[in-house]
Formats: sequence, C-alpha cells, structure tokens
Amino acid sequence: MLKLANCVLLVFVLQLAYGRIVNKRKCPEVRAVPHFDLSQLLGEWYVVEYYASEEEALSYSCMRAVFTEDDHVQAEDGSVEWTPGVTMNFTYRFADDPLGENLLGNITWRVDLNEPAHWTHSEITYDGIYNTYVLDTEYKTWALLLHCAEQREGTRYLSAFVLSRKTSLPKNVMAYLRDKLPRYDVDINYVFPIPHKNCSSKPAKADFSPILVEVNSKIPRKPGITYKVAFGH
Repeated sequence: MLKLANCVLLVFVLQLAYGRIVNKRKCPEVRAVPHFDLSQLLGEWYVVEYYASEEEALSYSCMRAVFTEDDHVQAEDGSVEWTPGVTMNFTYRFADDPLGENLLGNITWRVDLNEPAHWTHSEITYDGIYNTYVLDTEYKTWALLLHCAEQREGTRYLSAFVLSRKTSLPKNVMAYLRDKLPRYDVDINYVFPIPHKNCSSKPAKADFSPILVEVNSKIPRKPGITYKVAFGH
C-alpha cells in the first residue's frame, strides 16, 4: 500500500511540474502584451499558421487579414454602440476546394483603451464574451493572436493566428511564436501552416453553396440552393 501511495503522489507531483488539469469549458488565463500600440498593428497581414479547437481536420491554402480601427461596434441586439473598436476583415481558401474560391468574413471587437491588447466581442452563441488577445507582436514583421470564447454548452472555442506581413516567417521566429502557444492550452500538433501558394486575386464571396462532383464526372458544380454561412468565429 505504501508503494501504491507513493506512486499516486509521484503522478500528482509530475502533473504539477509538467502540466495542469485543464478545464476545457473555461478559457485559459491570458496576459496580453503590455504597452501595446493598436495603430501599429493595423493594416494587412498574412495568416501563416492557424489553430482552431473545432476545426482540427480543416486545412487552408490561403488566409489574409486586414485590421482597421473603428469608432463604433454593433451590440448583440443589433444596435450601434459608439465606442472604440477594431475590425478584422479576412479572406481565406480551403486547401481541398477544387474551385479555388476565396471566401470572406469579418469580426469587430470592442477595445478598452486602458488595455488595448485585449479585445472583446459579444455573440449570442457564447456565454458572455468572445475574447481576443495580442500575445506578442513586432508590428512591422509578425504578431501572435489568441481567441477564446466559452460556449453555453460543450467545450470552449479556442483559436490562434500567427500573423506575418509577408507570406512566410523565418524558422527561428516561427519556433519562438509556437513555443508560446502550449501555455494557453493550444495543442501544437494541430497548429497548421498556411502556404499561400497560387492565391489568386479573384473576388471573395461571402455566401457560397456546397461543391458537388457527380458520379463519373470530374467537373465540380454548385446546386441552385444557397446556404448562408455565419462568420465571426
């Protein structure tokens, strides 16, 4: 019995030393980058690596984001609230899309000027707040963002963007940024690169319907039914 007790104690100590019990329903505690200057983050970025807890099977070939500053945000009930905000408009393409279509989405956050690296967004899907944190940035070259929201049912939604002003970053920079993610419960095994190869400038579509390939045919087509897709997470 003494040996068994010692083994249990050893396992507990190892958990404390190398990890912790993670509550997948709750967002991790995050300290956003201090002395953050929002104006320097604005403009165009490439998402060069991407993680999402609910999209571990999806892969993207292209993803770009443009950040702009706002003087208002839309409240959960649809009304306009005159308060500082930041909007991310993004375009992306699924790697396995045979048509190579560019899709688009956007999200607007409130910005507390006393804590400008922590942005918040209200959405009916979530319990309260969708949080975004700027974990680190060099402004002119790279940035690291973490997003988290606690849902009414099930596990939290957690995602991360590695941003670059160019289509790629040096290996040492990527290693530095990836090393920051596990402390926020991001599974590094599901942080995927986005290559940005053959990304055409075709106009992006907000609404799109599923792609179908009929039996004995290699030509993708779209049915007449349109499915609206909600963006913002």
